[in-house]
Amino acid sequence: MPQPTDHAQHSPIIPTIDISGGRTIEPAGIPGLADPSDPLGVIECYRGQGATRVFLDVQDSWTDSAASLEVIRQARTAGVSLWVTVANGLAPSIEELERLIELGVEAVGLSTTSVERPSVLHTAAQRFGADRVLGVMNVQRADDARWNVVIQGDETETPLDAVTWAQMLTDLGAGHILPNSLDQEGTGAGYDLDLVRAMVKAVHVPVIASGGCGTLEHLREGLANGATYVLTQKMLHDGSHTVDDADSYIRAEASGA
Repeated sequence: MPQPTDHAQHSPIIPTIDISGGRTIEPAGIPGLADPSDPLGVIECYRGQGATRVFLDVQDSWTDSAASLEVIRQARTAGVSLWVTVANGLAPSIEELERLIELGVEAVGLSTTSVERPSVLHTAAQRFGADRVLGVMNVQRADDARWNVVIQGDETETPLDAVTWAQMLTDLGAGHILPNSLDQEGTGAGYDLDLVRAMVKAVHVPVIASGGCGTLEHLREGLANGATYVLTQKMLHDGSHTVDDADSYIRAEASGA
């Protein structure tokens, strides 16, 4: 079952879509969509813009996720790879994670589960392969050089040091680390670059910058500070920019054009 990912084949820009009940949480503002709340239409639009991977954040509980899981099943024909997390990264069992893999998901994200039951992440990495397991964490700044892990969405702060926890997640088998900055999330002020640099320095696996992206320049900054991938939502979802805009900007900046 393990299928190692070829990182070179994927765009570093990963659009994120929040869904519940099989619909987007907020209607998309992308021009030309027949149904702005249909996640399949949004996924297909991103693929047409050049996305090779999309992150689906399913905000239903596992018991209420049937409609969203059907979206995932249908999306396997959309021509993009899917990273998926369900209910704030809370997985009831290895069997549920296996169900996602069987639906065609490239990698599953574990957040709260990895803290409460780290053996689930470890078993998933052994069974499915490290590249199919995302070590996801919501984090909040504790001081200038330290962040704490938050679980149950953004409700419960733990004493876990985020950088130390990232190292433990890779030891458990996570093939990617995704630290989402709750301080930056929704601000449009850019990623927490201190956090990105600290994570890149601490782990040997790809780091995904998340939380705060508002401009094309923010994408460039995330990558320039060591992230392998950068998550972005609002500026793509509202139609302000396309994936191709973002990729072209990154290529131009990298070449000095």
